[in-house]
Amino acid sequence: MTVFRLLDEGERWLFARKRAAYGLSVMRISLGIAILGSLVVNFVDRHYVWGPGARWLDPWLTVDHWGFPFTAVFAESDSPAVFTVKYLVLGVVTVLFTLGWRSRFVTPVLLLMLASLMRLNPLATDAGDNLVRISLLFFCLADTSMHWSMDARRRARRDVRGAREGSELNAGSRRTWPSWPGVLFHNVALLGIAGQVFVVYVVSGMSKVQGSMWQEGVGLYYPLRIDQYEAWPALNELVYSSAILVTIASYVTVFVQVFFPLLLMRRGTRVVALIAVFFMHVGIAVSMALPWFSLAMLAADAIFIRDVTYRSFAAWLRDRLGGRFGGSAEGANGGEEVPETPHAPTPEPTAAKT
Repeated sequence: MTVFRLLDEGERWLFARKRAAYGLSVMRISLGIAILGSLVVNFVDRHYVWGPGARWLDPWLTVDHWGFPFTAVFAESDSPAVFTVKYLVLGVVTVLFTLGWRSRFVTPVLLLMLASLMRLNPLATDAGDNLVRISLLFFCLADTSMHWSMDARRRARRDVRGAREGSELNAGSRRTWPSWPGVLFHNVALLGIAGQVFVVYVVSGMSKVQGSMWQEGVGLYYPLRIDQYEAWPALNELVYSSAILVTIASYVTVFVQVFFPLLLMRRGTRVVALIAVFFMHVGIAVSMALPWFSLAMLAADAIFIRDVTYRSFAAWLRDRLGGRFGGSAEGANGGEEVPETPHAPTPEPTAAKT
């Protein structure tokens, strides 16, 4: 009976409703900021990193496995002017993605353009860029604009307009489609993103424990001493000069990464794990000058926070701001879950763990 109960719970989890609606919305915004930030800071050197001035990378490009359609946007033969125009268009698409405007169309366009740009310089990418591309691929199947987006505002206005015109009249003149395929694709994409995060953390943690430095608790010392990563040398020195701090941080980093999937299974340990990875990535962003990598990882971690937590925080923020932003982020629905169909109201779902 336990097996059948687990199967029933799994089926209900996949088909009942779209999970992590707020978490995926936060992830969309954070990824958009990370992509846009990377494009902005590299704008001056764009030709040398990816454009016509990057032809010193031709030996790498001849052995890559990228093909159509990822070669259809940015090409090695682009002139400086053409490359700049495409680069600016990519920036505009990123802004639209961040704002949640027509996400169903903009997300695959962003994926193709960004992957096409990144393939021109494999040496300029890191684990964060790989996670961004994989996440965008799953985003094509998920509804990432249910909250805090222009799509959510448009849906809310449409629902209000439909209510004014009469729901019965609209129901008779519109053909309704079943919602379960979209719910299934959304939740499967969510599982795919979560699985990718697990792979990143567990593989990183397992690779650390194989080395003697992390086993002895001094693994954090050496990355902090790399000159290329020292954005704030005095701050790095303050950290690595404390043997106790380095030892504790090294062991905690390995423990949280290796056991991250298991720590998410209970609420108490999940909170500890998310706080630990938050400070870990903030530390990487500040001490190793990798802000966009850290922001991409924190964006993915956002899906593990329950929707009820986001709603509580949004309500607290509206109260603190005197209601100035009440309803502006969610639209006219006041932050409630957006129904799967505009004519069938959905009861308020209970929060579920990712």
